[in-house]
Amino acid sequence: MNFYNILDTKKKLLFIFLTFVVIGFFTQTIFKGLDNSCDLMWQPTKLFWSGINHYEYQYTTRDWFLGCQKGQYGHFLFVFLYPISFLDWEQAKIFWIITNIFFAISIPLMICRSSNLSLILTLLVLGIFLTSHPTRMTFNLGQNSLMMFFFLSLPFIFSEKYKNTKSLLSGISYVKYSTGYVLFLNFLVEKKFKKLFLSSFFTIFSWLFYSYYVNEGLVDSFIWPFKLIISDNYTRTSDIYSILNLYFLKDVSIQNKIIQILLVLILNIYFLNQIKNIKDNLGKLCVVCVLPLISLPHSNYDYVLLLPMLIYGLKNINHNISKYCIFFVIYFFYFNRLIRHWISNDIFYQSLILIILTILLTFFTKHIKKNNNS
Repeated sequence: MNFYNILDTKKKLLFIFLTFVVIGFFTQTIFKGLDNSCDLMWQPTKLFWSGINHYEYQYTTRDWFLGCQKGQYGHFLFVFLYPISFLDWEQAKIFWIITNIFFAISIPLMICRSSNLSLILTLLVLGIFLTSHPTRMTFNLGQNSLMMFFFLSLPFIFSEKYKNTKSLLSGISYVKYSTGYVLFLNFLVEKKFKKLFLSSFFTIFSWLFYSYYVNEGLVDSFIWPFKLIISDNYTRTSDIYSILNLYFLKDVSIQNKIIQILLVLILNIYFLNQIKNIKDNLGKLCVVCVLPLISLPHSNYDYVLLLPMLIYGLKNINHNISKYCIFFVIYFFYFNRLIRHWISNDIFYQSLILIILTILLTFFTKHIKKNNNS
């Protein structure tokens, strides 16, 4: 650590102090995860590997372990989580904590290294990410947002080396429909059909395997996840889909859901079309990660996706848009949850956040396009 050796005494003490703060916060986060982790898909995985269609079981019985383990994800997640089918609940939580530790540390290091960020800035980003509320919430609830983020980012990091492997693995992010869809759309808009095919492999394979394992027809097996999602009618107030659902298309019908999805797809395709020729992979990753946050329902843990925008801001600090990016990410990483509890009108606050984030994304997209052409 040559950078440490060149620091003066005060800066060394500050670095040591901040290191212990990060370790302390992260250790507390791990213990919270061991106490909670209620969103870990343990029950659906156990059901599937027992030969039961967990989608149909949960749809008909409304039986969710701890009241929160709704298996509304793609088939691959439950194939991927095969190891926890052998574990009891307490052991499964430990397994998932270790898995999330890997993702939480590797994601910032991976993106920073790919972006040629200095060591001191990389350590700063790592410390911010590990102590941020979205990351800590992911551990606390046993969520899979870090896993989705890891695989979603693979096509945008490092060089073209191993590009087929990265495309193949990136498709694992498709299991979270509210996030992974944007990568599929990005490949489609860029007309990178080989990457589109490779990234779809795990989705198709797991769908076929799930259908075979639970003795379910292929069509029914394909429809069940979406049937479970629609029946839950999950909405928030900080995304286009939810706004449409709450104010304009209130009736829960297939027709309205199709309209909502089509409008969301048009919004996404517009932004993705704007960046399809951009050579700056970090800038492109920022747009890809923000789009799900303004498009479909999400919770606070999904704001881990703002990390690339923080890295972009630090790398390009001389640009005005970068300063706004840093400010906005820090706000979401540390203050968003606190402010929400202070404001009585949550609908107003969340809708305002949606507007601000959409405006920021619009200006950011114009910025990276301008830089790409200059």
